[in-house]
Amino acid sequence: MTIDPGFDKWVWLSFLGLLVVLGIRAWVVESSRGRLERTPTRVRALTAASVGVVAVVVAMLTIQGGQQVVHSVLTRTDPVTGLPLDEPQQPAPAPPADPNAPAATDPNADPNANPNAPAAGAAP
Repeated sequence: MTIDPGFDKWVWLSFLGLLVVLGIRAWVVESSRGRLERTPTRVRALTAASVGVVAVVVAMLTIQGGQQVVHSVLTRTDPVTGLPLDEPQQPAPAPPADPNAPAATDPNADPNANPNAPAAGAAP
């Protein structure tokens, strides 16, 4: 499953819509505190709208990677690579050395030194 970055704005807009609806509902509830006879129709309508917007936010989050997160948690796999998280990762083995390759030279060696001379500190 791939996540489409174009849908991200719709997820954030639906979340912003949820905050706006909940804020309006809170304002209506607080402003009608003096009338405690019964729940006003406006509050019931805004509660229903809040439930609808929550459903939209959950659906958008599910579409935008929620399925991938749930699958990753349930199967304990990395969502990007698909590899199990429980098994330690083994490093790839090094390729075999080429016997025909030239020997590595010391970068600190004197370029004017005699290659046939004995090593420094070696016994004569």
